[in-house]
Amino acid sequence: MKPTKVSRLLPLAACLAWNVHAIAGPAPVPTLAVIQGQAPEKAKKVTLYAVEEGRKSEIANAMVDEQHAFAFAIPSPKEGFYYLSVGTRGDTRIYLKPGDQLKLKLEYDAYTLQAGSAENKQLWQWQEQLGTISRYTSLGDTATYMTFFPRLEALAPRVSGLKKAVNTPNKKFNELLKYTMDVDMEHIAMSFLLMPHSKHPEKGQYPAFYRQIIQNNKYCDGKLLANGDAGSIVRLYETFTYIMSTEKRAAPASLAENVQLFCNDTIKGLFITESLGGFRTFDKLTEAVTPVKQYLVTADQQQRYLAAEKALRKFAAGEPGFNFNGEDTNGKKVAFNDLKGKVIVVDVWATWCGPCKAELPHLQKLEEELHDKNVTFVGYSVDEAKDKEKWSAFVKEKDMKGVQLFGAGWGEVTKFYDIKGIPRFMVFDQQGKIVTIDAPRPSTPELKALIEKLLGKG
Repeated sequence: MKPTKVSRLLPLAACLAWNVHAIAGPAPVPTLAVIQGQAPEKAKKVTLYAVEEGRKSEIANAMVDEQHAFAFAIPSPKEGFYYLSVGTRGDTRIYLKPGDQLKLKLEYDAYTLQAGSAENKQLWQWQEQLGTISRYTSLGDTATYMTFFPRLEALAPRVSGLKKAVNTPNKKFNELLKYTMDVDMEHIAMSFLLMPHSKHPEKGQYPAFYRQIIQNNKYCDGKLLANGDAGSIVRLYETFTYIMSTEKRAAPASLAENVQLFCNDTIKGLFITESLGGFRTFDKLTEAVTPVKQYLVTADQQQRYLAAEKALRKFAAGEPGFNFNGEDTNGKKVAFNDLKGKVIVVDVWATWCGPCKAELPHLQKLEEELHDKNVTFVGYSVDEAKDKEKWSAFVKEKDMKGVQLFGAGWGEVTKFYDIKGIPRFMVFDQQGKIVTIDAPRPSTPELKALIEKLLGKG
């Protein structure tokens, strides 16, 4: 869900009037969810976040009025956890589904639920219990383990009973909250150990609760992705396992080793993308990610990786070409790196593209003139997956030579090289390094001259 901020936010007066209409006027739109309440005295705005693949995604802001009131109206919200933030300390977690009405009083480190759904009443009760230990994980807290550990040990054995008390009519929510209660406990316990304190315990002083956190194949359940803190949780867990380990490592664990901590592929992908910021060079990034790239299973994860690659390299001449993949006319996967050893000319095109087809005769003439030279021509089609047969038939009909690859839409090549229009021609040298990612077209003499210059250097 990626709504625009404007479309998700209705005027404050309209939101506050919603309850009046619900009583005295026509029935409101049943899919509209309304959140309203009081913000802390010095707060200027309240930000609303949805959860997308284990991360918080901002969807709207509400300015706080002179009475410290705020409100949101969300048309047809996707059911699940949302978060409210006033910009400091932790965020307030709520649960939304179409038709919900919530009224809250926000504080900087807590909140009071004044009115709301059965799900939010149950969630608030849990977060009140959780508050007995969560307040010790803020940067401003000066408590030590001598204060925190006894409270952790007091709450931990009570969680089983608290989960049994979760009994709203919403079975989906019940299962999510029960799962989240365990995740919350572990998250807070691990977070405390990594916070700066004036006194730190020895491992022998850790409560027994810490030993049960580490498990083989952690976070198998995809419900973790409904948690807006899932990204930080998986990174935290990797650090925690290192702290708890009795083995001495000659070097930090590789990304390939660390992803094996988790058994859910999407969560492995989440961990990988959360780790991308730790790489400072393009070579180190690709070396680490290549063995685990298959775990980047969602479009968002793949895009985050491409963005990380782009941030660590420039598209200047001499930079390594992106190792994209495509499927040839026989259904075989072909990677860019497989083509090294020759000058590589890539034509990004589509069967529906008039200018692309206009270049085809010129391209075929160029291929014929250079057919005995050390050059490979690659056609990379951005036709949609549904048009694969159309692409295949076109390639055969036009007797297109070289390496013809099907990219199934505007995929990794166009995203990586930020290609907005086609045809686009790109040239790479024999080592697979960039010569230009915006080459002249075959209908001009400049492309042939560029290729011949490279062949002369080889």
